[in-house]
Amino acid sequence: MKEYFFNQIGDARMETQNSGNWTALTNHLWATVDRGDSLPNRALDIIDIGCHTGGLLALLDKERVRSDAGVSRSHQDGRVRSLAGVQPLDGPRQRAEDRLPKAKFYADITDVPSGSVDVVLSHEMLYLIGHDALGIWMDDLRRILRPEGGAFISLGSHAENTAWMRWRPRLEELYGHVSEAHDPMYILREGQLAGFDMELHRLHPEPVTSRRYSSPEDGWGEFVSAEEMLGFQQKKLVFVCYPNR
Repeated sequence: MKEYFFNQIGDARMETQNSGNWTALTNHLWATVDRGDSLPNRALDIIDIGCHTGGLLALLDKERVRSDAGVSRSHQDGRVRSLAGVQPLDGPRQRAEDRLPKAKFYADITDVPSGSVDVVLSHEMLYLIGHDALGIWMDDLRRILRPEGGAFISLGSHAENTAWMRWRPRLEELYGHVSEAHDPMYILREGQLAGFDMELHRLHPEPVTSRRYSSPEDGWGEFVSAEEMLGFQQKKLVFVCYPNR
């Protein structure tokens, strides 16, 4: 069985490169919590779907309640009550478990108990779900969320991204990654059919004016122009899903 998304070194590099995107995603979450009208005003039970080695969860662990005294009070005592992750690959999941011993990990979203989380986060994972399976995945998302919860799913707008459409066959050729370039409107529709009120936002609200050029040695992720390089981050989106209320 495959143990890493690329290889161990490549996975570590991917985590470093994703740190800014993870911060942007959690900023969307905390802004929603602070607004006070869409998510519970208490420490939250959060799961990351596609958590890999637990990088995003490690970022959230800094917000975790450190004593039982805080779990029933406001999020000022700690924004996070518990953390969980879903990762089908054994190697990365074991590394996440070692890294975050207090978190709960699952091999598949179908293993997650119904109504067990307040918030679902997922970063750059939807493209690994088949076109016809997306609705089923959305149904599972709805199943595991509590009625007052919400999901924040970030994804590059791959269907509208020239770089991704060129990289897609290279990923399959080099690593066996069969990926889908879901149209954003299709994702919104499937979410609505699963019983969600859907919102769409840019992952990075402010223009991204620079991006460090770091092309993998095999060349699958090369940019062909400065315009394409700068535009890549601007096409990253956040789909926010609230169970119909």
